[in-house]
Amino acid sequence: MNVPKILSAAAAAMILFGGSANVSAETVISAEASTSVKITVKKSVEDYASAAQGIYTGLVIDCRGLGLKTAMSPVVKNSNGTKIYGHKNLDVDRIIAVGMADYVNNPANVARAGSHPLFVRAVALEDFNSTPVVSIVDSNRILIENRATKFLQDLKVVFLY
Repeated sequence: MNVPKILSAAAAAMILFGGSANVSAETVISAEASTSVKITVKKSVEDYASAAQGIYTGLVIDCRGLGLKTAMSPVVKNSNGTKIYGHKNLDVDRIIAVGMADYVNNPANVARAGSHPLFVRAVALEDFNSTPVVSIVDSNRILIENRATKFLQDLKVVFLY
């Protein structure tokens, strides 16, 4: 049997589950060229929370070259439009005291994110260039790591512009 080395998530879902599988475009599916097929399907952030390294002290989103504008209540979205950071479910008194994020133009000035921040690159900006958009892969990584150390709830977010 001639099996392709890599199948799309949608094609594998159709083959294996008759189109009823809930898989994303970021799902990795691979097949061996033999009678057995090996498939890896990542279901959700919660399913992989145990994969968190728990070493990150904060988040730095690199928006350099995109024209980021400051916002009083910034939001971070993934490329599907899902908000992964914003004012909801955060301590309002703490937001008033320290703000939701720092905006810096020098990578050496990211002290708010702690001594070992998670660095990700924004892929776009929305909402009048005030909302960074990160890839699905990066948003999943942010959420997984946040479950371990709660840096988003601690407002340890820095935007590099």
